[in-house]
Amino acid sequence: MNTADNVLIALAVLALVLYRQLRARPVGERRLYTLPAVLAVIGLAQGGLLDDAHAALSVALLAAEAVAAVAFGALRAVTVRLWREKDGELWRRGTGWTLVAWLVSILSRVGFLAAGHALGLKLGSSVFLVFLALTLIVQNLLVAWRGRRIGGTAPASVAS
Repeated sequence: MNTADNVLIALAVLALVLYRQLRARPVGERRLYTLPAVLAVIGLAQGGLLDDAHAALSVALLAAEAVAAVAFGALRAVTVRLWREKDGELWRRGTGWTLVAWLVSILSRVGFLAAGHALGLKLGSSVFLVFLALTLIVQNLLVAWRGRRIGGTAPASVAS
């Protein structure tokens, strides 16, 4: 796939993720990991994560992006409202803070892209997919972990 295809896929997935995260939905733990796994496999299979001509610099930038993806995934996980219905089923819904955290996450990704370009790195567009996969998997893992810790029907959210 070329850069435009990857960007379009990432934007379409992001739009779907935002739509789904801002609606009340049951937490199905198995489903939490499917989309990020598919994105990671596609991104990793395409390669282009590192610039062979500037290996150390591209590894450093990729590591910084991975740290940011993990941090933003954790931040968004805290903003998701969780509750149990009377039947015990766990539900979740993103808040306005979830949307703000997504916007900041996207801006950070654009910043990393600009930094890589300014440093003269030639990276593949698959980094978009890997960044999105990593940040989603961290968010989903932490939402599931928070969900397992709540009982009864009380909401559990720092950002409620």
